[in-house]
Amino acid sequence: MTVTHPIPQTPEMHRRILAIALPAICANLTTVLPGLVDTAFIGRTADPGSLGGVAIGTSLCGFVLWAFSFLRMGTAGFTAQAYGAGDNGELQAVFRRSLVLAVFFGAVLLMLMVPINHLGLMFYGPSPLVGDYAGRYVTFRLFSAPFDLLLYVVLGWLLGTQRTVIAMALQIFLNLLNILLCMLFVLALGMGVDGAAIATALAQTATALLALGVAVALQRQVPARRPSWMTVLEPRRLIEVMAVNRDIFIRTFALMFVFTCFVRLGARFGDITLAANHVLFGMVAMIAQGLDGFAQAAETLTGQAIGARDIHGLRRATRLSAYWAGGLAVLMSLILLPLGPHLLALFSRSTEVLAAAQNFFPWVAATPVVAVACFQLDGIYIGATRGRDMRNGMLMATLVATVIELVAAPLFGNQGLWFALMSFFVLRAVPLALWYHRIPRLVAVPAAAPSAPAPGQSAV
Repeated sequence: MTVTHPIPQTPEMHRRILAIALPAICANLTTVLPGLVDTAFIGRTADPGSLGGVAIGTSLCGFVLWAFSFLRMGTAGFTAQAYGAGDNGELQAVFRRSLVLAVFFGAVLLMLMVPINHLGLMFYGPSPLVGDYAGRYVTFRLFSAPFDLLLYVVLGWLLGTQRTVIAMALQIFLNLLNILLCMLFVLALGMGVDGAAIATALAQTATALLALGVAVALQRQVPARRPSWMTVLEPRRLIEVMAVNRDIFIRTFALMFVFTCFVRLGARFGDITLAANHVLFGMVAMIAQGLDGFAQAAETLTGQAIGARDIHGLRRATRLSAYWAGGLAVLMSLILLPLGPHLLALFSRSTEVLAAAQNFFPWVAATPVVAVACFQLDGIYIGATRGRDMRNGMLMATLVATVIELVAAPLFGNQGLWFALMSFFVLRAVPLALWYHRIPRLVAVPAAAPSAPAPGQSAV
């Protein structure tokens, strides 16, 4: 007999949202720190050329690895629904299915590492010096790709079971280890860009192994029979998971395509602008991960409400988490405006890079209020496993945003490029807002078929 986990009433809901979101914000902020740590160490010890190489290297690695973020997102959505339904056996089966996919795709990435590197650098078209740095960074960094994917699975499962404090602790461990290794390889041993990439790869690997051990230990405490491999690899369930993950993959690939075009078009404006954009884009990533804490609260509670067939809980979860996210977005913009120049100085000592970055910083300060809606809606759709809707909305936004990038960048330079990025955030939110009415209907659907015709969907 299973026991569902209904969504709490409004006063308790506020506490539940904060209990999920605050640790998630801390954990999310640390997910972008490996790239920022590399940027900070290289930016304070080398020239704009090597910083530009790290910019392209981290962008390419981010594109490749985050394209597989469906492993975190899909795992979180299905886990949250199993948790809401009180199905402990399915909680473990979801984890094992996702691990199988992580191992498979990790092996594929290792086999394709060299052509990915070459094709990526051809796409970006950097100067020879920057291209050399970027190629070396990608080579070392992608050796840890299978462990990055494994960590996605564990974090998704922890989020779906509302263990955000443990997820935060793992991310803190990851970044402390990365900082220590960067100090060793970059500062003490003088290995430069190579050392930064090796440090990040080793930190990701060690954290993934630790996370796997933690997840296995937690599952041993669950009072349920361990699922057999026949259950884990049941064709109907695998098809359902693969359908959701396929749609999230396409959605994430489109998202990263826009960001990659941003870096590529920015590279045409010279190494100084490329380095400045990289510093600023790192800050945008931190903003996105901060806002994503409340999106993950919506994601977890939405999935739980659907699993428990609780329509009123679903509405409370989406509404109240949106209030908190909107308030945080306004607060972040108000703080960023006066602090911008001081924050930028942490990532580069080049006066040219800092001057260029300050010129475009107002776009970064506006990002929280412009982007909060698309992040929050993403979380809701992930928890509902509405991947097809997310895919279709992202493809439409990508098409329009790419046109804006290609038109605005030649006409208005780097300012036009940043305008295109802000437009992209708005375009992502519009279709999801228009289609939101489909999600409450899931609670009225029989429990066996929440994602049967079109499973759909768990950021920067």
